[in-house]
Amino acid sequence: MLYAEKITLIAGLCVVLYAYLRYWQRTRDTRGLLTFWRREMALTVSEFKWQRAGIALLLVAVALRFVQALL
Repeated sequence: MLYAEKITLIAGLCVVLYAYLRYWQRTRDTRGLLTFWRREMALTVSEFKWQRAGIALLLVAVALRFVQALL
């Protein structure tokens, strides 16, 4: 289970970074990347789906960490 947590965490980070890389390649908006918590980034549908998939993987990694702590 330890490896599953690490793999999902790394995969989630990679997927989110891939979505932001695609956004940056399309717009060259570095300021938008540095302030991603504001709603200034206008993601395309595919970038949004990649971002959400990465966040979901990160949440799965956190859930696996909690399960591991309980066992």
